[in-house]
Parts: sequence; C-alpha cells; structure tokens
Amino acid sequence: MTNNNNGYKNLDDTPSQTIESMNLRSIPDNNSETDANTPLLGPTNDNQQSPYEEVAINVPNHDDPTVLCLTFRSVFAGILLIFIKPFTDQLFYLRTLPLSLDIGIIILLSFMIGKFLEKILPEKVFNMTVNPKPFSVKEHTLAVIMAMSADGTHYTVQAIAVQRVYYNYYLHHFNAIIFMITFQLFALSIAGILKRYLVWPGAMIWPKTLMTCCVIRTLHNEDETELNQSRWTMSRFKFFWLMLLFQFLWYWFPGYIFPLLASFSFVCMIAPNNLIFSQITGANGLSIGALQFDWNAWVSFLDSPI
Repeated sequence: MTNNNNGYKNLDDTPSQTIESMNLRSIPDNNSETDANTPLLGPTNDNQQSPYEEVAINVPNHDDPTVLCLTFRSVFAGILLIFIKPFTDQLFYLRTLPLSLDIGIIILLSFMIGKFLEKILPEKVFNMTVNPKPFSVKEHTLAVIMAMSADGTHYTVQAIAVQRVYYNYYLHHFNAIIFMITFQLFALSIAGILKRYLVWPGAMIWPKTLMTCCVIRTLHNEDETELNQSRWTMSRFKFFWLMLLFQFLWYWFPGYIFPLLASFSFVCMIAPNNLIFSQITGANGLSIGALQFDWNAWVSFLDSPI
C-alpha cells in the first residue's frame, strides 16, 4: 500500500487535514472531456483516504512493513479458531435459540491466544523464529480474518436437513460435501468480482467491519497516560474473566434450571389457549410485552445491538 503519512501527524491523534483537503477522486463531470475519460475506479484504490472521519481516524490507508503479519502465532490462533467457531455454530444451529460465537468473542479469544503464545513460546525453535515479540495488530487481524472466513452456518445444511427430515431423502456424504463446497466457492467468486466496486473505493463504509477495526486497534493501542488518570483500575483481562464467570453462572438458570426465564409472556400464561394472544405476545410471535432474561434469546435471530 502507498505510504500517505501526510494525512496524520500521529495515528492516535485527530486528522491534521480536513476530509475535504485529502486526496479524494471526484465524480467525473459530464461537461469535462478530460474527466469524462477518467474512470471513477482506477486499477487500485489503496491510496485513497475515506471521506468519513470515523473511518479515516480508525483505519489508516498506509502500511507499516516492519510489523510482522504471517507468523506461527497468527497461523496457530487462526487455524485453532477455524475449528472451534464453525463447530460451535453448526452444533447449536438447530436449537430453538441458536448459539453462535460472534466476531467480538473471536477478537477476544484470538487476542488471548496470541498473548498466551507470546509468553510461553521460545523465541526460536530449530533456528526458526516462532515468537517475534510482541503480538502485533497484524497478527491479530490475520487470525480474526481466518476465523471469520468460516463465520456462521452454511445455508446448504438447511437444504440437506430438510431433505432428510421431510422428504426422507438421504444425500450421500461425498455429494453433500461437494454441494457445500460449490456454493461456498460461488459466493467467494462473487465477492472477488465485486470487491472492485464495494471494497477498493475509499468512499465505501462497512459499519460492522469498522467496529471490528476499532476493537482490534483499541486492544493494541493502549494509552498509559489515560490509564493512570482513569479511576478504572481493573485490567481488561480481569474484567473479561469476571464477565465470563458471571455469564457462565447465570446461564445455568435460563439454559437448564429454569428455561422459562429465556422468554415468557404473562398474557400467554393468563390465556394459554388464545391464538391471537399467542401470536402477538408469544415468544414465537411478535413477543410484544414478553420478558427475556437470556441474552442469547435476544441475538439468536436479530443481530447484536452492540
């Protein structure tokens, strides 16, 4: 990527130039013969700065070649999460309230795995560097990208399950695998074709990807001055493990001990045989007035509000 350090004095500071003054390609004017012959999308758009200030601050358009990316730590963390995430998502996919590992959990898990390998691995093994300290943001990003390449459940599994359950048609395992691989490669080919129009231009913005970039950058760019001035003395790892412990203890109640806490409606309990009330206030209907004490019940079918 092309270096463009003039846009920022420091990555942690606000832009030193206004968005309008940055090098952005304007839309061609129909009255101008020169601009009319200039394509809106060139062969590469790596040097473009995003016109959105939130994106420009959090996602720099230049690269630091001295930061390592493809290392043993990043590959190990990525491959490990590639097995864990799709297995978990697919195993709990057919539940009433599906469970899935979203990208926030993947970011935290990959960060902890990288930091753990940074502490326990030797610097070299058989004259090969396996632990170039510290765990960099590029390694972290690569591990997250590898894990999220297997994000979610495959939609072809729904077709195979419907054929087996409702039509008593059993597709051979080999044919099922070829069926899934074909659809996956078809989706990747479409993504490769459209990246010229949806990824390369600097004006493109993807809100969920921006959130991912902000979280990864926050984990690696820790301002010691702000930490010393803050009243919050708990470390990020301690806060994460406490939240994980509380969530583990609480999920026993809606998940096993008292499943009614996951979602219940007082109206449905008052009139359980009323079809209209069930459709309006029931958990399988509009859920108007229903109470839920299970976070997974909120985000199973709707995306996370945070």
